[in-house]
Amino acid sequence: MAKKNAIVRSLPSVETLGCTSVICSDKTGTLTTNMMSVCKMFVFKNEKSIDEFEISGSTYEPNGDVFHDGKKISAGDFAGLEEMATISIMCNDSAIDFNEYKNAFEKVGEATETALIVLAEKVNPYGVSKSGGRLDSAKAVRKDMEGKWKKEFTLEFSRDRKSMSSYCTPKKPTRLGNGAKIFVKGAPEGVLDRCTFVRIGTEKVPMTPAMKEQIMDTAIAYGTGRDTLRCLALATADNPMSPKDMDLENSTKFVNYETNLTFCGVVGMLDPPRMEVKPSIALCREAGIRVIMITGDNKNTAEAICKRIGIFEEEESTEGLAYSGRY
Repeated sequence: MAKKNAIVRSLPSVETLGCTSVICSDKTGTLTTNMMSVCKMFVFKNEKSIDEFEISGSTYEPNGDVFHDGKKISAGDFAGLEEMATISIMCNDSAIDFNEYKNAFEKVGEATETALIVLAEKVNPYGVSKSGGRLDSAKAVRKDMEGKWKKEFTLEFSRDRKSMSSYCTPKKPTRLGNGAKIFVKGAPEGVLDRCTFVRIGTEKVPMTPAMKEQIMDTAIAYGTGRDTLRCLALATADNPMSPKDMDLENSTKFVNYETNLTFCGVVGMLDPPRMEVKPSIALCREAGIRVIMITGDNKNTAEAICKRIGIFEEEESTEGLAYSGRY
């Protein structure tokens, strides 16, 4: 070790490392940069087709535009994007802040939620003026949205239902109605199981097996494509149960309140792998060390990321090598 210019303070640590045969690593923030940004999303155009959108910008500073069919659009022209932006802000406990020392915007809270905040600022469904200082303009849409809705309480995320939600009441009229709502976000497969309707514009129609299949096929395509996007489904309970009838102290009952949902859309987030990960995994393989990735992502997305960073070969079958579980 001395010849390698390595100082060893604890010999047992080096001995343990030398005996390592398996490394189990978390994905988000370890194998990836944890710098998430929404770059794709879709809502239903009609009962048989979807509208897909691309979003530019890849940092936590909300500078970017929304594109539809390759053309820059005004999100206010699409009623579905108003609800997507509302859910992104109101079903959220994170924020963005500006670090003057680094001259960069940073997340306050979870990267996934911060990406949704940035998305809503870019969508800007009500055309709010982006004036004032750099931070003030970056929070303009959120300030406006919180003037329209009041968050009464949050139903925290749990792994059994794979979602979280917020119970909100309107302060001002919007196209979303004038009654209380539960705004929900979570894994597509978990949220879809509780959706009975689909939002098309300002209307809602019954969810059909064909529509559900289209949602999952598109989400899987996002997750297993070139960018290996992490997907979240956004939904709304238009006529939620009264809070008086909810047991907010028992999280196992939250799934009973997030029922009869209306599917609104899916967002796809990019969380690129760290540049040094793939070479490091190759070195581990040369040393006879097996690398296992552990993540809360959808199984198909996880497999695609593993192929991207070298845990699996590009054309390798993952049968018997990738597992998903619930508890």
